[in-house]
Amino acid sequence: MSHYLNPLVLSAAACLCFCAHSQADAETNASPSLKQLAESPEWLALIHYQRKPLSGQWQSYVDDPGFFLAPDGKHNPAAELSATLSALTDAATQGDQHASCRFPARLQWLSKVLTQEAHDFAKTNCPNFEKWRKEMNTESISLIFASAYLNSPSSMFGHTLMRLDPPENENDTDWLAYALNFGALVDETDNSLFYAFKGLAGGYTGLFQLMPFYQKIKEYSFMENRDLWEYHLNLRPEETQRLLNHLWELQDIEFDYFYISENCSFRLLELLEVARPGSQLTGSFSLTAIPSEIVQAIHDRGFIQSVHYRPSQTGKLKSLLKSIPQHYQPLVEQLSHDIAAADNLSFTQAPISLQKTMVSAAYQLMSQRAIGKERTAESAKRRYSMLNLLNRYPQEIQTEPEIVAPSAPQTGHNSQRLMLGGGFDDGKAYAELGYRLNYHDLLDNPDGYFKGAAINFFDLTARAYEDNRYRLQKLELLSITSLSLRDLFFQPISWRVATGLAYQNYGEDKLSGYLNGGAGLSYAWLDNGLSYGFINAHLEHNEHFDHPLQPGTGISLGQLYYSKWGTSQLEFDSKIFIDGSYLYHAGLEHNFVLSQNQGLRFSVKHCWNNHDDFNQAQFSYRLYF
Repeated sequence: MSHYLNPLVLSAAACLCFCAHSQADAETNASPSLKQLAESPEWLALIHYQRKPLSGQWQSYVDDPGFFLAPDGKHNPAAELSATLSALTDAATQGDQHASCRFPARLQWLSKVLTQEAHDFAKTNCPNFEKWRKEMNTESISLIFASAYLNSPSSMFGHTLMRLDPPENENDTDWLAYALNFGALVDETDNSLFYAFKGLAGGYTGLFQLMPFYQKIKEYSFMENRDLWEYHLNLRPEETQRLLNHLWELQDIEFDYFYISENCSFRLLELLEVARPGSQLTGSFSLTAIPSEIVQAIHDRGFIQSVHYRPSQTGKLKSLLKSIPQHYQPLVEQLSHDIAAADNLSFTQAPISLQKTMVSAAYQLMSQRAIGKERTAESAKRRYSMLNLLNRYPQEIQTEPEIVAPSAPQTGHNSQRLMLGGGFDDGKAYAELGYRLNYHDLLDNPDGYFKGAAINFFDLTARAYEDNRYRLQKLELLSITSLSLRDLFFQPISWRVATGLAYQNYGEDKLSGYLNGGAGLSYAWLDNGLSYGFINAHLEHNEHFDHPLQPGTGISLGQLYYSKWGTSQLEFDSKIFIDGSYLYHAGLEHNFVLSQNQGLRFSVKHCWNNHDDFNQAQFSYRLYF
């Protein structure tokens, strides 16, 4: 145990704390020993203190004055500690409003480090707290990672929450558990763009919320088709108790919510720092806190005891459909629309086990397609008839296929990226330096990420040419691509959107401001491959154009291929504007994976516009951190 717990130091600290000094004078009159106690990892974690980068002063992440007992407690650890000790000895306030009932985690720690002085703490019954602890019935804690959901701005990077697990000997513990979620209080009238702006600027209030875990399973696995990764944590009983006690202290306590930094994931790391002081989980996340990196952090710090993969309902259904021979799959589609297809000769002559598998798949297809739609008597009758048909088959025939779990989130690369490279652009040599704040592009190592999904935020590139020209080559503020595979049973639309600044050559190399978007289709024609096509719309500002804002259109056609050597992309892209300007390019790009957080990438392109054609080539090293 650290030096500030020396009995002489504790006695001096306790004496100072219990003297009749005012809270305003606490820091001025505090001895060095009290300051050491107030700046211990345990106390700093309990009050969520951090040092400001420039001034070095303490400041709590908590933005609710109701959390502090000292007037300047948000900025003064010693004053908040002194006020807490005074409040714990105050016998005037009894019951649930006493400090020992409001702040049981503070009481738990101070009783441990001030063993002699703890006898002076008021003995108070806390009926509400005890009732809550009994209702939680928590023996252990699990961290839950929900995979990315690109159709929701708040879930594009994935989501993390905690599950408060009851004793393992109880039946269906997952369904009896509570889920702990930290989220923004969002106005339902806010559209996606307004949400993104307020979320980035800290315009929302965040709160911890408890709800039955089965509600989150229904939301993620059934309605949004998101896989869940469940990380059972190896917290000791006293650490679990400390986390729960602190969670009680945070009920209805407000924090500022920032979408990419002080978010759902960051707040859970703070809770784990309270449970296990000194683990230093939050120190690496000063700029961003991406859910997948949070999983990596707790993995690297040794918090994980076991991992369980829970596929979404759509994931289970796709595995079931994949187990059916391809020439029978059209029959499954027919069954999902009309049960009379079960009378077809091709169905009745199939093996009994295959018949049951096809009926099970058709029933699940019907259920999947009914999500979010109004329930009608006709649809209910069709599903009931299909369920009756399914129940006619022997129970011992198993239809659930074995599901192979994808690579886990903690195996993915880090989200920030540095790039150093060089190349030729229209015969001119250049060196290039780039930085991306986060997160993942189509060619990055796909382990731990969805293939065909990309989100890039603040992607900055600068160039130095051989003729001593220096320039900002690109600043892509946001780029999102969602390549959702289509097949006989599922027909999603792929989409992309991007905005920022970049040099474009429509006959003369000029810096352009752009907003691009597109919709299209994606298919898996090849094993380990993904083919796509988009129809795009463009809006650009370029001095070369006749008008300040020039609208245009174009198409993109591409092929991605994944191998043990990395990811390759073959693509043709076109832009045609209403003033007659156009720019086409066709090229090949490949990313060699060196390790989890290192890669080499090369690209070759042929480009042509209204005036000439030219070639581009580049080779670069990429470090993810």
